[in-house]
Amino acid sequence: MNPPQGEGDEAPHHQSFGLKTFLSPLGILYRLWTMSIRFQYRDEDGRAEFQKITEPVTVMLWHNRLFLAGEWHQRFRKGKRLYGLISGSRDGAWLETFYKWAAIRAIRGSRNRRGAQATRDLIRKVKDGHDAGITPDGSRGPKYEAKAGGLFVARASRSPVALVSFSYGRAIRLKSWDEFVIPLPFSRVRLRTRILPNEELFKDSDLNKATQQVQEYLMEMTDD
Repeated sequence: MNPPQGEGDEAPHHQSFGLKTFLSPLGILYRLWTMSIRFQYRDEDGRAEFQKITEPVTVMLWHNRLFLAGEWHQRFRKGKRLYGLISGSRDGAWLETFYKWAAIRAIRGSRNRRGAQATRDLIRKVKDGHDAGITPDGSRGPKYEAKAGGLFVARASRSPVALVSFSYGRAIRLKSWDEFVIPLPFSRVRLRTRILPNEELFKDSDLNKATQQVQEYLMEMTDD
């Protein structure tokens, strides 16, 4: 069936079945790689506080920490699904493939106008009892500069914000805009978390002020 006029141009890009099959060995390697990581997570780094949270949360971490996001969630948020918003662009199709390897469920926007609807879909997932994952510096940066739009999901869903950061013993840094970090297999990674209750973060209903606060807290947790 052909889509209505104009709708086909809005549909997000997806990788072909053949390409996904070709890339599947990389997915297996990625899973084995992340499973080999040894997390160090202490009460003073937020573990005691984090273990008390049973409700859905909006997870926020810098874009260059995404490599371990799915593995972290599977280990420390058992029973919860993690959803992330991805653009409908061709680049978004590659990220969707990475998300599947990481056990993160993707919500895709369109190539042009479906961003608002995709955001509403993500908010609905949180209200249904799942977690949302957000990179506040976006997919293009600037690095470590939080944008107000990243907190919209948390405010609309009234969910606590879980800040997450990883510190690496041995890692590779790519020459990308965010210096994306890939920890070496079997290396130790220090995990830090911090819970920001929704009613405290948005007590003044000022999204810009809340965004600045998130940026400051995340930078305190970042040892670059």
